[in-house]
Amino acid sequence: MTTGPGQPPTVDGLDVAAFRRDGHVSVPDFLTDARLHSLRGWVSEIEAWPEDGGGWFQHDELGERGVVRTRTENFSPFHDRLCALVTTGALPAMAGLLLGEPAVLYKEKVNYKHPGGAGFAAHQDAPAYPHLPVSVSCLLAVDDAGVENGCLELASGMHQRLLPTDDDGCVHPDVAEDLTWDPVPVTAGSLLWFHSHTPHRSAANSSDRSRRALYLTYNALSVGDLREAYYTDKRAAFAALGGSGVAGAQRVSLIGHFQGIAPPRSPR
Repeated sequence: MTTGPGQPPTVDGLDVAAFRRDGHVSVPDFLTDARLHSLRGWVSEIEAWPEDGGGWFQHDELGERGVVRTRTENFSPFHDRLCALVTTGALPAMAGLLLGEPAVLYKEKVNYKHPGGAGFAAHQDAPAYPHLPVSVSCLLAVDDAGVENGCLELASGMHQRLLPTDDDGCVHPDVAEDLTWDPVPVTAGSLLWFHSHTPHRSAANSSDRSRRALYLTYNALSVGDLREAYYTDKRAAFAALGGSGVAGAQRVSLIGHFQGIAPPRSPR
């Protein structure tokens, strides 16, 4: 951690001032090649976990190439090395700098977005996180992400308030149309931090390359350790909906931003 005259603190290149101005900030080359290799192995492990086996969430979608995994969530209690990565060391330290106080993990997931995988409608994260007034999220890129395989698109400087939403909890289409959207490519092993009020979206993966990424959300410790409450409430909400597939759409969150199609349900 370093500081300069009149400058906010940084951790390995974290520009806190840019985050406060824009609502997002990138940290290139966070992982060494060796650590990236390990991360890719761990992500492959959890992607192969069974759908119902131990408390994690697995979500699939029906794409152009059949049924593929689209998300694994709540993995940290079941994978020691990933748990250490996301709950100790530099990542929660960076989150604390961005929040202005010590931080704790609120939720974690991997979005796979394999070739043909669907995108996400314009949204802010805050409506999907009912326990928190504010949070910060970190995208840790497992693969290179660019326009062709559906990298994030952000609306800079729009993180000061919540925007009007539609019935799915996404940014209302009329509002989203008036925002300025900038694609933010990231290289594998790099970070992209963004505020829970920063509008973002992503297109479908039209390439032959997967766009896997960890998404790690942290809140101020003073608000409380609310991770267990979030996942308890999410399970209850999904049970009330009768599962993650709703009217043909695949639901992966408490808001309906994912644009994928739910796989056919297996007969019981």
